[in-house]
Amino acid sequence: MLKISNRLETMARYVPKGSIVADIGTDHGYLPIYLVAGGSCPRAVAGDINLGPLEAARLNVANNNLTTKIDLRLGNGLQILKPGEVEVICIAGMGGGTIRDVLSESPEVAKAARRLILQPMADEAELRRYLTTTGWYILDEELLMEDGRLYLVIVAEQGNNCQLDPVLLELGPRLVEKNHPLLKELIDRLLLKYNKVLTGLFKSTNHQSIKKAEMIKDKINQIRKVEEKLLN
Repeated sequence: MLKISNRLETMARYVPKGSIVADIGTDHGYLPIYLVAGGSCPRAVAGDINLGPLEAARLNVANNNLTTKIDLRLGNGLQILKPGEVEVICIAGMGGGTIRDVLSESPEVAKAARRLILQPMADEAELRRYLTTTGWYILDEELLMEDGRLYLVIVAEQGNNCQLDPVLLELGPRLVEKNHPLLKELIDRLLLKYNKVLTGLFKSTNHQSIKKAEMIKDKINQIRKVEEKLLN
């Protein structure tokens, strides 16, 4: 059985057994190989915009005798898929803004999927905002630590639009709801980041910087309020 990272293994756990999956930005094809070889998925589509990673994936697929079950496609985002062709779409290792763009550029393909499993590397709030205002419900969220880095996995299914509080967009509604064991670590890292930004803004005297500093201070206060509630 192929050994994959904890990050990809966490994503794999959210793929419903028996579903057809697409891995967008597949890189070396590890996730679809793991899912198909392990019997979780009967078949998969592995896509990448770059030929080099796709050829590496092709070699790995062949080495695992899965050439008839994993379809490799060169192309941009969800444009390699037809609506309804897959039930689950996985996108990992991109910024939240990039994932948002991938979904928004092919809405008919995204909306035809049963589930999205997303692993943004940055701009998580931006991605959550997009999902919750375009008919996606955040079903679950998971945090994991790997090699000193904190990774987030978001699982979304179709539902009703909802307006999330800005602090929940930042921290994650499901992470706060279940008081995730790594949420304190996430909060500490966010506060450190925003305090650094604040220090830089305080050095400036222009109106825009002062206004932005006030917004950051408010954000820090909101995060601290959530932290206090979780500790009590």
